[in-house]
Amino acid sequence: MSSKQHESGNGMALSTVYVGVEDMDRALSFYEDLFGMEPEQAEERFSMFAFDGVDFGLYDGSADGHEFEFGDNCVPNFEVSDVDAAFERVSELAPEVVSDGILDIDGYRCFHVRDTEGNVVELFSVDSA
Repeated sequence: MSSKQHESGNGMALSTVYVGVEDMDRALSFYEDLFGMEPEQAEERFSMFAFDGVDFGLYDGSADGHEFEFGDNCVPNFEVSDVDAAFERVSELAPEVVSDGILDIDGYRCFHVRDTEGNVVELFSVDSA
């Protein structure tokens, strides 16, 4: 187990969360812009962005004969330091803003967008009380 993984009580460690993509180049371009960083790995079948603790991957299942139903098969949730600034930036970048502005649920402020493959992505911040 790598040092970045944290084991649960049953010996399991979350390593990577990935979403299915139909067009790897299109998805890579979107997530490079969203994250403001280059992927750790960029291949036709699987690409990955390295974060502290858990990696985020893009998987083209057609390379392995898998068929995905695209969109809403996983909701990646990313914490940002300033959700208002993120909303302004990502609203221009994402193909669709799903939520009507920034939702505020008892200080948990978030919004949802669709990526280029139809997947919903959530960005959030938690306001200090």
